Amino acid sequence: MESTKERELSFDIRRTFILGAYMREWQMPEYRVILKKPETGAYVEIYYFPAVEGEEIARFATVGLSATHRPNGQAVGTEWVMALTSDLGGESMDRIFTYLSDLIAHHIEAAGDSRIPRVMEESPLAPANWTTTAFLLDELRGESEELEEIQVGSERAQILWALPVTAQEAALILSEGVEAFDSYVEDIEHSIIDPRRPLGNVH
Repeated sequence: MESTKERELSFDIRRTFILGAYMREWQMPEYRVILKKPETGAYVEIYYFPAVEGEEIARFATVGLSATHRPNGQAVGTEWVMALTSDLGGESMDRIFTYLSDLIAHHIEAAGDSRIPRVMEESPLAPANWTTTAFLLDELRGESEELEEIQVGSERAQILWALPVTAQEAALILSEGVEAFDSYVEDIEHSIIDPRRPLGNVH
């Protein structure tokens, strides 16, 4: 068993690699919250990166989720990046931190592994101003290839795209696969990272 000091050092090293990679892409984070679940030993930091000049994309990204263990003993092995329009879909930063924390806690406790794509169906926990009340985890998109996997010592942390989706989009992914969703995304007028995009017609 690792001692507390060994765990803290291990986490500090992990943060150095992962947060450093984020900052090279998105500059300085503005805020951080820490998700602690003492009963499970989970400790995850969530950072908020506001939109940089010339970009309309804000991001929330985890550090430490990859080192967290599920109840079955398996390490999660992944980190999440949620990209949103810079207005955050009309919600406060704190509200989104709360929502992400709920999703992460559920994922650690209820998902048996980290296979993707993974859909979490419509949830009453989603922010009230968003039409996107379901959630997709999949391969990272729209970001630098450097972020797809980050080497942390002898481990590789896979960075996943954490995307709020509508209930109809979630149903499409579940019934026809993520490729059908990608085709749908190419045809819609609104940005896929706008959590208030119209529900639209999903075929």
